[in-house]
Amino acid sequence: MTITAQDLYNYTKCAHRVYLDANGDPAERSEVSEFVKMLWEMGLQTELEHLATLGDTPLADLKPLSIDRAVVATERLMHEAAPLIYQGAIRSGDRLGRPDLLVCRDDAASRFGDFYYEAVDIKAGRGWDIRNGKRTRFKKHYAFQVLFYREILAELQDYAPASGRIINMNNEIEEFAVADFTDAFGAALHEVEQLAAGAKTSEPVLASPCQQCEWFRKCRRWVAATQDPSGLFFVGKVKFDLKRVGLNTISDVADMNVADFLDEPRKIPRTGEASLRRMKRRAQVMLAGKPEIRAGYAFPDVAQEIYFDIEDDPTQDLTYLFGMVTRQRNGSTQFDYCVAKTPNEEEATVREFWDYLARHPDAVFYVYSPKERSTLRRLMQRYDLDEAIFERYVEQEFDLYADLIVKYSDWPTYSYGIKQIAKQVGFSWRDTDPSGANSIAWYNEYTKDPARSEVLQRIVEYNEDDCLAMIAIKDYFAARSSV
Repeated sequence: MTITAQDLYNYTKCAHRVYLDANGDPAERSEVSEFVKMLWEMGLQTELEHLATLGDTPLADLKPLSIDRAVVATERLMHEAAPLIYQGAIRSGDRLGRPDLLVCRDDAASRFGDFYYEAVDIKAGRGWDIRNGKRTRFKKHYAFQVLFYREILAELQDYAPASGRIINMNNEIEEFAVADFTDAFGAALHEVEQLAAGAKTSEPVLASPCQQCEWFRKCRRWVAATQDPSGLFFVGKVKFDLKRVGLNTISDVADMNVADFLDEPRKIPRTGEASLRRMKRRAQVMLAGKPEIRAGYAFPDVAQEIYFDIEDDPTQDLTYLFGMVTRQRNGSTQFDYCVAKTPNEEEATVREFWDYLARHPDAVFYVYSPKERSTLRRLMQRYDLDEAIFERYVEQEFDLYADLIVKYSDWPTYSYGIKQIAKQVGFSWRDTDPSGANSIAWYNEYTKDPARSEVLQRIVEYNEDDCLAMIAIKDYFAARSSV
């Protein structure tokens, strides 16, 4: 059994992933998604871009070496006080790390001499979450990886610094206090070791992000076969609290007497009566196999509806496409879009869309998430755009997800995302594998080779279908508003 930093990263996302990676049947593992492959490539590119900034700094590049050879070479270089080791390998017992950089520092002594080594990872993202211009918290999945390397180094050199560092996507050093994560990391490492060894089992917790995991199909089959409560929308890890009080299946949730679970000893933490009643109703809908639509909703009566969807890449903080299907009162539709064919065209594309908003002062804009509004606000601030146009857009926006799906319906599916709901009402995408994650991968593929116009067309058609899916959902509800 070997524990790696990747196991700690995976643990922060899904403990069951750690168990399956070590103990699962490889035949049940799906292919790595194009999006995940893109993230790997972006990570490598970020590393190379940083290395290019080092100038004449001596660098020992061990990336071409196998793990075993890299372990031997790394130990030799550390004894020699090599200034910088790229993709070295460090091992202590069953723990194996391959940090991006091992940096020789001379502000403290170690077993090697009047110097020590610090592991620094190069990330294609930012370490600190920023809100309103202020740092809020350092990302746990980054911190755990750095602390894992730190643990191994502490064994090897008998010293470890009090802070951890990464190099972010902007080639900036970001630092965090080790003490902020010590307890959580220790507990996580202990559980990871148990899961990898098979000494502790785990269960899937089905959620939308699971679709990018190679074990998704296996987990989804297990959830369906066992009637696991995480098969219900918005249950997630609460399922473990449900099981502790005897609500082991969706049928149990559907049949529960809510009053029995409002007081000790069967009180479910952070789950009140309203939440339990929603959970019970969703369980009954799941077992019935058909949606429940509740009365009370209404749609704006306007001459022009615009179904609007953004494509963006959070890994680059880049918005590259605005797609709009306009439907007139007579039912005719037209698809328009604004696209940045390169990342450098983002500002021009955003301004083009702002002009589009200005030309449609009386339309209602249908969206399927709060993302469009938050993205537009961020872009407005970034490019100093007309705030009055944005505020008018906010007044015209109708979020089909928040203002309709969640408030007035329940569906026999674990996710209320647009892909799941639109398929329930009979809509299908032209693409065989439609997803926002794939759109990001396609865009990165296109920007590498702009001659491949078919890739850009695939993105545009996918976006158009997302807009048309919103029309299908809105029309499904409209047909039932008077029933």
